[in-house]
Amino acid sequence: MTVSIVELAHLIYLASALMLLSMWAAAFRRRRRASGAWLICLLALCAAIYCFGSSEEIRQTSLAGAQFWLHVEYLGLPWIPFVWVALARRQLQLPRRWGLLLPIPAITFVAQWTNSWHHLFIRSVQFLPRPPFWIVAMQRGPVDYLFLLYMYGAFIYGVWMYVASYRARSHLVGKQSLIFAFSAVPPLAGYLVYFFGASPWNLDIAPLLLTVSVAGAYYAIIRLECFDLVPMARSLVFTSMRDAALVTDLSYRLVDLNPAAHRLLAPLGGFRPGQDITASNDDLVALRHLFLDPIHPLEIELPVGQQVRHFELRALPLRAAGQQYGWAVLLADITARARLLHDLRRDAQTDVLTGVANRRAFIAAIEVEFERSIRHHSTFCVLIVDLDHFKSINDGSGHVAGDKVLAQVASRIHSCLRRIDQLSRYGGDEFAILLPETEAEDALEIAERIRRIVAETTVDVGEKSITPSASIGLAAYDPSRHADWLQMLDEADQALYRVKADGRNRVALWSEANSKNA
Repeated sequence: MTVSIVELAHLIYLASALMLLSMWAAAFRRRRRASGAWLICLLALCAAIYCFGSSEEIRQTSLAGAQFWLHVEYLGLPWIPFVWVALARRQLQLPRRWGLLLPIPAITFVAQWTNSWHHLFIRSVQFLPRPPFWIVAMQRGPVDYLFLLYMYGAFIYGVWMYVASYRARSHLVGKQSLIFAFSAVPPLAGYLVYFFGASPWNLDIAPLLLTVSVAGAYYAIIRLECFDLVPMARSLVFTSMRDAALVTDLSYRLVDLNPAAHRLLAPLGGFRPGQDITASNDDLVALRHLFLDPIHPLEIELPVGQQVRHFELRALPLRAAGQQYGWAVLLADITARARLLHDLRRDAQTDVLTGVANRRAFIAAIEVEFERSIRHHSTFCVLIVDLDHFKSINDGSGHVAGDKVLAQVASRIHSCLRRIDQLSRYGGDEFAILLPETEAEDALEIAERIRRIVAETTVDVGEKSITPSASIGLAAYDPSRHADWLQMLDEADQALYRVKADGRNRVALWSEANSKNA
């Protein structure tokens, strides 16, 4: 059984129409997941109608039949250049301005279907034999020429925009731009060949070549997701990020990680796809808390080389079409920021001259210790150390000498204390000492040791030496008397005043009896 050329051509055109319909169906199914898919739906549908009408037109042997299918073609043809420009402007993120694009397709559509009333679209029609085909030969009217100018202008404008964007924009989107630009070439060339009568049997081959254009646009939008974040750009951003990034499923199993994360986590034993990152390493157990409360970032410390570095962790839910599929975890190195904050806190709580804690830090420490002692029924003591006749040192030797004495005395006092004790500069020539978990008798021994070591200190200032002395008042926490820590400080001050009244360079423990006698 042989197939005639007419039937073969019909089958080829029909196959193109079916291919376009399949692309329309595929784009329609993905219209909610792929941004811009609705434009491909419209383009494929219009091209399919145009191609199907052409497939039936070439089979006709009567003018009436050919004209009917010509009308069918123009159900889709006028809108194709409009959709093409809309695609270009949509991808290049230009203002859409639909009102400027629609009038000519609308005029063409109406003029073609009402041509018998005004003959502005086609002036005259002839049905000529081009064996083995019968061809509709038309004398075009002004509206048809207007549409031809619009169609060529639209496709050329689209190509120009894509080529311009390829040169002006990042090379990451160059592939998509080139695909769109080259997709416009086949129908332009095919229609030119048809317009000048150079196509075989004077058949309109533009519908066939338009299938190539729609296929290219479909590939760029649906496969390459050119209207979404470009996959190539997404991949390069992911792999080039300085911050570590991990992707997990909803069960916290690792799906992917970027090179920065691989370098960071390799010393911790590394990770394999499918591994639960919250259970495989003790350093990352806190991640589970982050997933439970993703709004608030989490700070952790991780060993990196010979250092311990600080990281801020953020968890971002990965969603598509309203459904969450996993998590993206970003680890930002905030070591510099953490150290800066540490230094700022230290500076805010440290006396610049002596290097010990300042009054603010002492108040914060005694508040904490007071509350702890109430909870655990423990005791603690407070010492107030005052340098004797310090004003005379400043007046006689100068403030530089006085500062040197303060720094030296602070260093000597610190050498007498335990690691849990806190020494603070409380005032101009006063030091306050917090002794946690210390009974009054032990505190008296510590205070006496401090008094002796201060008295043994010699500070060279110029050509002379200064030997300071210190008076020390002591108060011990008693849950039956102390309602707050301010009372303890007052009692330590009272003990200090009594020492000064008794001749200085002494130690005194506040007692209720002494307070009444005073």
